[in-house]
Amino acid sequence: PGKESGIPDIKFVLPDSDVTTDHVLEGMFRRSVTTDKDDINAGLLNLFVDDQDQVQVHRLIAQVKKNGIRPFTDVRVLELMNLLSIDPAGLSIPSEIGVKKTVSVDEFRQATKQSGCCEFLNQVLSSTLTIPDWESFTAQIKKIYHDLKNVKGGKNAQYIPQLARVNPNY
Repeated sequence: PGKESGIPDIKFVLPDSDVTTDHVLEGMFRRSVTTDKDDINAGLLNLFVDDQDQVQVHRLIAQVKKNGIRPFTDVRVLELMNLLSIDPAGLSIPSEIGVKKTVSVDEFRQATKQSGCCEFLNQVLSSTLTIPDWESFTAQIKKIYHDLKNVKGGKNAQYIPQLARVNPNY
């Protein structure tokens, strides 16, 4: 990263503490990002650029997944995945296998603009979605499910006919 790529070198610092890229990617630091509809935020993109000014696409996909988005089925980023596909005709294999491992910063920016997902991708990568910490949220839901799955007390709601007819032991 640097002047050659047009991406500024940045270091995230909190008072009395350095914050590393890994901390940012783990959602410990949420950066206020202007969500540009037409371009990916340079500071966010910089987190995925290697020493050769190549965007590490698989690393970016892993972070998108970690934030609760399924890049190969979510229509908001599916076109981007098609544009980053190894096959010029689009994704023949809807998984990381069908996507380029790295692309130039310019190619990535062009793909995000062409796919129209810049604003959404900025929100995903900056953890400013409605549920900013997806892993914690899903862990809490799983805990609630496991804590309550064996509870057999109570009755089905009688005021909703469809629920009243459901087998309560199902």
